[in-house]
Formats: sequence, structure tokens, C-alpha cells
Amino acid sequence: MHVEVTTLKQENDKTFGNEERMFEGCKTSEGFRREDFARMSSFLGEEILKTVDDATQLEYFMGEYDDIKFQGLRHDVTAKQLTEVKLLDRLTVEQLHSGQKTVHEVQKSLENFLTKPTAIAGLYLESSKEILSFALAAKRRIIGKALALAFLEAQAATGFIIDPTTGQKFSVDDSVVRGLADNEFKSRLLEAEKAVLGYYCSGKVISVYQAMEARLLERQKGKNILEAQIASGGVIDPVRSVRVPPETAVQLGLISNTILKFLHEPSSNAKCFHNPNDRKAMYYYDLLKMCVFSVNSKCFLLPVGERKISSPSAEKSHKISVVDIRTGAEMTSYEAYQKNYVDKTTYLELSKQEFDWKESTCFDSYGNSFLLLTDLKTGVQFNIEEALKQGRIDRALVDRYKEGLITANEFGDILVSSSQTNKDLNSPIAGFWLSETNERIPVLKASRKNLVDRITALRCLEAQISTGGIIDPFTGKRYSISEALQRELIDDGCAKQIEQCELVFTGISHPVRKTVVSAVEAVNVNALDKEMGIRCLEYQYLTGGLIDPKSHSRLSMEEAIKSDLIDAITATKMKDEKLYVKFITCPKTKKKLTYKEALERAIFDCHTGLRLLEAAQPLKTGISSLYYAA
Repeated sequence: MHVEVTTLKQENDKTFGNEERMFEGCKTSEGFRREDFARMSSFLGEEILKTVDDATQLEYFMGEYDDIKFQGLRHDVTAKQLTEVKLLDRLTVEQLHSGQKTVHEVQKSLENFLTKPTAIAGLYLESSKEILSFALAAKRRIIGKALALAFLEAQAATGFIIDPTTGQKFSVDDSVVRGLADNEFKSRLLEAEKAVLGYYCSGKVISVYQAMEARLLERQKGKNILEAQIASGGVIDPVRSVRVPPETAVQLGLISNTILKFLHEPSSNAKCFHNPNDRKAMYYYDLLKMCVFSVNSKCFLLPVGERKISSPSAEKSHKISVVDIRTGAEMTSYEAYQKNYVDKTTYLELSKQEFDWKESTCFDSYGNSFLLLTDLKTGVQFNIEEALKQGRIDRALVDRYKEGLITANEFGDILVSSSQTNKDLNSPIAGFWLSETNERIPVLKASRKNLVDRITALRCLEAQISTGGIIDPFTGKRYSISEALQRELIDDGCAKQIEQCELVFTGISHPVRKTVVSAVEAVNVNALDKEMGIRCLEYQYLTGGLIDPKSHSRLSMEEAIKSDLIDAITATKMKDEKLYVKFITCPKTKKKLTYKEALERAIFDCHTGLRLLEAAQPLKTGISSLYYAA
């Protein structure tokens, strides 16, 4: 029995009045679910401070403190304006006025929304470890001019043109003078820069969305700009010159519910950026996740080259996230933090690109509780009590986590870094791996998500149960059919079709003598389907040797013949690869494979040591999978 208990914070919906400065006709409609923001929020964004409920009291309170100013994206922004967009609360303003906090301290805490260069600044050449601006990369023909222009437009529309070698920020005019952008791009970049400075309509400065509504900006172009802005920190309010988190932007009329909901749906908003490595169309959000952070210029760079240092992989626990050009060092975000290359805030921002750890309390079959840490992105899980028993962490570390002295992401990184897992050469295919998301997916779920066909899923489950149990790819643990049903690793339909395969591993009882017999003998006395029995023996043979149902030890074919687990004729046929049936459909290439070929294509998961078969995300068309009943 496996029970998971989680606590979710329930927040009351609030109703906000229309802003006086909202462009006419740009009113928000329809309810917006809070969970819709999760995907689109920038990985750089911090949780916003609590807001003041009474707008009238706030206006009176803030009137005398309007002289407190901060540096915004392109001009100063007052404390009052920051409270209007819910980036400051009354308490912080009081602390500023009394001297308990300085403008510099608050400025630093809000830099992601105010001054930080958060767009993709340039390229990182993996071979030479050079940093190149997009203009220089185009001149050296590493990327085409059109691609360079697209990335520069994104910079201009999300804050400023960035010098990737120094991290300095410039207006379009200044960037052309400094050679960061070609003069032939200037008119296009000035147009993109309006997303920050604002568009003019009837004497008012209006935002991207409002310009779309006023038909001053082509709708698809506007959506692309908004997607890039949100990915790199928030929707830009040109009046106040700040980035605003998506939820606040909806309330202020800087974006609509509908556009935000479908910002990452290709049918509504086309992918307009391209990966320089393979020319694949992508959202800006996804490209930013591929970037590395330069400790020298404090900005984000897109790696270019064959090494794919920042690409997710099931075979390595962390991707390279940080580079130091001076020394040539390439590190994970956790390594960079340990070596003091980045501060804790930057480390946690980078860690959020890879992992999203969530704590839950679970109970075993005896009613004992244990703490489980799960990464919501990859599916990887850690049982804290098991990690303590194995000596991978100590009690003091767990206590620090429980006391809130280290975050869930930091605790998860420590667990991942302390995990030393060897490849299990006897592993069947334990599940599937999505390279796009670095997600591990159990066989049943993969079938329901249309990643694999029904036959492939059944064959993979047959192989698992006949070699020791149904596998949970998140933890690497195996379960009997009854346990796997409780954990929803299989359903009733699967269980009925693979129940005989479990007997090949646990042992089959002779119908008359009631003694445990081999699979071959069970086939001879009609206690086991012949075709299924031979398949199960083949799974065992291909994953390290036939398994003695009494001792569960692996035997070579010669030992298996001596032990009467298999006869010489069947053994000879099993060794002949020409007789293997192609009953596996590769979830990536869709080619037909034998189980042996599937094992050879599989990769070993760094977290469990088990084999995973890479899958590709299906097209979002057609009817959902009907392979198994829900």
C-alpha cells in the first residue's frame, strides 16, 4: 500500500478594479487559474511580496514617499509605482523610510524585474569556449543573419541589447555604435525596442498587448514578444519601466487571460525562434532553459557545438549550467555554488531550470511514515529515510532542511550529487525517457500518453515481470503484479495479460505433482502458453541469463541446460538471433526492433542504473490512447 499526502495552499480569488491607465478596450475577461502560470513564469522570477488590499489607504500612505526611486529598465521607477504592480509592500516601504532597509538592498532583491540582463546575450562556442555576440557570430557565419536578427530583436523587446562578454546593457542606438548590432538591423531593432519603451496611441504610452488590441502591432508578432518577455522575467510595463509577473500583468491589462493560457500552444502561438544547433523551431522559454550562465559577464549564453553540454540527459545527473571563460571551467549549478562562482540566489535560479523538488509524506504497508522528495520535472524520487540508512546523507542535513535552512532544491541537489549508481547490465527496459523534458515515464503511462503502442508496452511489461518484477523507473524498485496494481504501474488489463509471465520468475507448479517446474516443462504439460514461455525465457537470456525460479540466481545457458531449466534444442534456437521476432516499435524512430535491439538502443539512467528507451513527444492531434482503460 502506498499513500501520498501533500499539502496545497488554497488561496482566495481576489477581484481587482480596472486600472485608470489601462488602454481603452483592453479589459481582462474570464477566470484565470493559478496553475496556468506555472509553465509560463520565468525561471528567474521570485515569489512576489504580499500586497496591500486597500488601494485608497495605499494611495494616501504612498503619497509622501513618492521620492523613493529605483532604477528601472529604461528610467527610474518610484516606490509607489512598484507597489502598484505589487513588487513592494507597505512594510518594505516603511523599512525604507525608517532606514531599516536601503534602496540598494531592495534594488538588488528586485533586479530580475528591474535591471538584470535576462535575455539570451550571445553564443557559447563549446569547441573553443569563446563567447560571441549574435552580430559577430553572423559575421563569422556561425549562424545566419536572420537568426542573429531574431535573437537581437528578442533582446531589444525584453529590455536592452546585451554585450555577452561584459554583461553591459545598451539601447538599440548605442548598440549599433558599439558594433553589437549591424546598422542594417537598426530599423527592425528600433521597432522591437518599442516593446520596452511603449507604443504611442492617442497621446498615451501603451504596452505590447494594448498595441495588439489597437492594431498597431501584428498579433502573431505581439504574441512572440510576450512569450519572450515572460520567459525572461515578466511582461514589461512601459509606463513604469519594469517587468511584471504574468498574474499581475493580467490584472493590470498588460496581457489577456486567453493569450497567456495558450502562449505555449503551437496552434495558437507559433514557435518563432530556432536552435542554432539543429534549426529546430522552439519557444524562447525552451531556448533559455538550454543556456549556460557566464560567471564573467553574469548573463545567459546559448551553447553551440556537438558536445551539447546543456542538453538534458538521462545518463548524467546534472547538465552543465555555468561557465568561466577565464579558466575554461564548465560546471553544474551546484558545483558552481559550492566553489563560490555564483551566489545562492543565482544558484537557485539555475537549479530551477533543471529540477522542481516537492516534499511529500508517504506511508508503507505497515503504516510507517517516511519523507519522499520528488522532482516534478524528471520524476526522480528519493526516500529520505533510505538515504539516511545508506549513509548518503546525515541526520544534521535533514534537520537543516526541515528547519528551512536549506531549500528543497538545494536538498535535492545534494541527494542527486551523493547518488552513486552503477549500470545494471541485467536490467530489462525499465521505462521510457523523454529527451525534450528529461522526464522518466513508466510503461503504462507511456502507453496512455501515446508514446508507445500497446504491443510494445505489453512486451516491456512481460520482460520486467519475468525478470523480477514490474519496475518503477522513478525509484528503480520492482514490484509483484498485485503491488504494481496498487501503485498504478499497471492496470487490470495488463495484469491479466502478464500474470503467466510472473510465474516464469516465481516458479510454475506442476498440475499433478504440485512441484515447481521449469518454464519449458510447464509448456510441455500445458501449464504455460508456449509462445509466451519462450518469450519470457528470451527476456531472461538477453538480460544476463536464465533465472532459476527456486534460487532466483542467473545461470548461463550451459548451466541452465544442466539444471533442466531448458533443453539443448530450445537453447540452441534461443541463441540464434535470426529467429528473434521484431515485436518492439521504437518510440523514437518508429522502426520495428527485436528485444535485443531495443536493449542495445537503451540508455542507462544515472539515478537508478536501469535501462530506459528514448521516446519522442507525439503530435498533439488525433484521439487519446485507447490501449488501456483509464
